[in-house]
Amino acid sequence: MDQERYLIFDESGNLGAQGRYFVIACIDTFDYKALHNIMHKKLGIARKLFPELSSLHANEIKAKDAYPCIKYHLLECIARKNINIGYIVADLQHVRPKLLEEKNIFYNYLMRLIIEKFISEKDNGNTINIICDNHTTKVASANSFSDYIKLYLLYERELCIKLNIKYLDSDASNAYIVQAADYIANALYTKYEYGNTIYSDLFDNQIMYTSHFPWKNFGK
Repeated sequence: MDQERYLIFDESGNLGAQGRYFVIACIDTFDYKALHNIMHKKLGIARKLFPELSSLHANEIKAKDAYPCIKYHLLECIARKNINIGYIVADLQHVRPKLLEEKNIFYNYLMRLIIEKFISEKDNGNTINIICDNHTTKVASANSFSDYIKLYLLYERELCIKLNIKYLDSDASNAYIVQAADYIANALYTKYEYGNTIYSDLFDNQIMYTSHFPWKNFGK
C-alpha cells in the first residue's frame, strides 16, 4: 500500500553574508495534517496575543521574529507530533570560498546529502513529497534543484518512488508545515551559532540524522 510521506525543509543562517553556520533542517512525517493543524491553531493564538507580530506577515510569525515564549511553546507542540528530524549544518568558516560563490551548487549539494539519508529502497512503491519554502529560490533555482534531486533519486539510485517536489510560500494559509520547519531550523541555528540549546533540547529525542560539513574541520 502506498504510504504518502512528507519531508519538509527549511534553512536558517545564510551562505556567507554573516554568521558562521548555515543549517538545513528536515521534518519527516506521514501525518501532514496533524502538523498543519497544530501550527495553524497555535500561530493563530499567538497572532491574537501579540498583534505587533501579526502585522508583519499575513499568516506567519517567523521564528527569528518570535518572542522566546512563542518559540518554546511551538517547539513543544511540534515535538509532541509523530515526526522525525534530520539536519545538516555547514561551518562556513571552513567551506572553500569558491564553493560559497557557487551558492546554487552548494545548496543543492547540502540538500542531497540530507535527502539521501531519509530516502532508501524501503520507500519503493511509496509517494515522497519534498516540500520547501519558496524563498529558498533566492539561493537555489527551483528547477535546477528539482532536476538534480530527481536525477539522483530516480536514475542514479534507481528508486521506484513517486516523487513530488513542491515549493510553498511560508506566509500562505496552506504552508503552516513550512513554518514548523522554520522553527526547527532556527532552534538548531541558535544551538550552533550561539551555543544555546534551550530550544533544540525540546526535540533532541526525535533527531534521527545529523551531519556536519565539512566534517574534518567542523567547529575548529
